[in-house]
Amino acid sequence: MASHLGCIGLGTGGEQDFERLAAEAGKAAQQQEVVRGVRVRRWEDGSGAAVVMGWRGGQLISFMPSFAATSEIRLANCHPVREPVVIAEVQERDGTPITALAAELEQYRQLVAAGEPADGMAKIAAFGLRVKLHDDEQAFLAAPKGPHDATAPADFEPFGAFAEPAKAQAHARLTGTVIKAERRFSWLTSNPFIVAITRTAGFEVDLCLAGDEHPDVPAPGAIVTGIVSLSASLGTLSAYQ
Repeated sequence: MASHLGCIGLGTGGEQDFERLAAEAGKAAQQQEVVRGVRVRRWEDGSGAAVVMGWRGGQLISFMPSFAATSEIRLANCHPVREPVVIAEVQERDGTPITALAAELEQYRQLVAAGEPADGMAKIAAFGLRVKLHDDEQAFLAAPKGPHDATAPADFEPFGAFAEPAKAQAHARLTGTVIKAERRFSWLTSNPFIVAITRTAGFEVDLCLAGDEHPDVPAPGAIVTGIVSLSASLGTLSAYQ
C-alpha cells in the first residue's frame, strides 16, 4: 500500500529522512498563521506537493501531507470530527446534494477555532493508497471482481464518513475515468509521482499516485479504482498570513 507522502513524491526512508523533510519544509514554508497558540505553516513546491505543519513551542505537533489541487467541489456543513479529519456534504454548485465525504482538511485548526461548520468551494485531492488502473471501461468491466470491488466505472463510496468519530479516517473507495494525467517530480526529493484528473460519481478529483507503484502515466479514458485518502482545502477558511 502506498503512503500519503509517497503519493506526492515525498516518501522517506526512515525517521531521520522524515525529520530532515519536516525541517526543510518548515524553513521554506510560504504561509503561516498562529491559531490558538499553534503556529501553522504550509509549504508547497512547484510540483504541487504540499505539507501543513503545526508547531508549539518549537516542537512539531502535527504534519499533514497535502496537494495543490485544481479540482473543486462545494462542501456544506463541513465540521471537525478528529484531527485533522472533517466530514462534509458534497453539493452541486446550486446546492443539490451529491454525496458525503471524510477528508483531511488543511484548515482544520481554523475550523475548530471558528466554532461552527463551514460551507464553500474546496480544492480536493485523493491519494491513491491501494488502487488499480485499467486501460479503458471495457477492460475494467471485464476484470475479475471481489465482493468489495466497484462494478460501475463511476462510483464513490465514502465509508470514512460513516465511521464513529473517534475512528474516523479520510478514506473512500473511488472509481472513475482519467481525464488527463502527467508525471511530476518533487522539487525536494526528485521522486516521481503521477497526477491524474479523475471524474468519479458527480465530481472530479486530483488523484495522486506513487511513482514507484505506478511507473506508467495512464491515458485519458483509463479507469482507476480502489482505496484513496482525501485531502481538502476550504477557501473560506484560508487565512494564512
